[in-house]
Amino acid sequence: MPFNWKKDIRKQPANTIMLLDEWHFRYLSQDKPRKDFAFILKSYPHISWYICHKMPELGAWVAGLQELVKDEPIPSDMEKLVGDVMESMEDWIIYVTTPDDYHKLSFNAWDEKELTSLTDYTGKIVVDIGSGTGKQAFAVAPYAKTIYCVEPVWNLRRYLKNRARKENISNMFVVDGIIQNIPFPENFADIAISGHVVGEDISCETSEMERVTKRGGMIILCPGNIDADNSIHQQLTEIGYNWSVFLEPGEDAGSGYKRKYWKQKV
Repeated sequence: MPFNWKKDIRKQPANTIMLLDEWHFRYLSQDKPRKDFAFILKSYPHISWYICHKMPELGAWVAGLQELVKDEPIPSDMEKLVGDVMESMEDWIIYVTTPDDYHKLSFNAWDEKELTSLTDYTGKIVVDIGSGTGKQAFAVAPYAKTIYCVEPVWNLRRYLKNRARKENISNMFVVDGIIQNIPFPENFADIAISGHVVGEDISCETSEMERVTKRGGMIILCPGNIDADNSIHQQLTEIGYNWSVFLEPGEDAGSGYKRKYWKQKV
């Protein structure tokens, strides 16, 4: 089901794929081969060239997609197929094209006290993993000594830097990285936070957040889950995370009640 976050999502050209970051392509390469994506590569061979030269290690994946449709004609309605593909990765596309549109979505207006009331950020070193457009980072920046935004999407890193400059935030530093491999040493931060990031591999992700956090520091996932007793909730509570419910307001897809989680490293 489409999010309807980006109103012109179906009009995005196939070349928009070349704005995606390396981790997007790695994610696609680890999933089941997509025939629709294979037809895009067949119809727009320069996209295959780009991927193979940008990430040579994904050459075998590209070759496999090409093999998948080599004996099939290109669909007559490629415009619809491209629109379907763009719609299927709408969150990625809005990040790499118009991140401010994402920032303005209604659910991002949740009360920042849901985050700032969980611990004292005064004078602390904070790491925000998967910063996105900066909801969490900018909420705690007025209190923290320094805040490091870890974000794998280049266009979002640019957005964060520009926003910090416009808002005269001088204690914020933006770096490339992913939650499975946070680019800081052990016991680096007083507080590690994230929002809408944890979920692919709970053990790996929370272990990395705890690794970079000092003993006695806080690990906070806000939001960390939908409001449901699902496997994410079960795994987090089993390893000692406290939780409560709060509202991400509005009518945009993604709005609704969410769960936040927090834990002190011992």
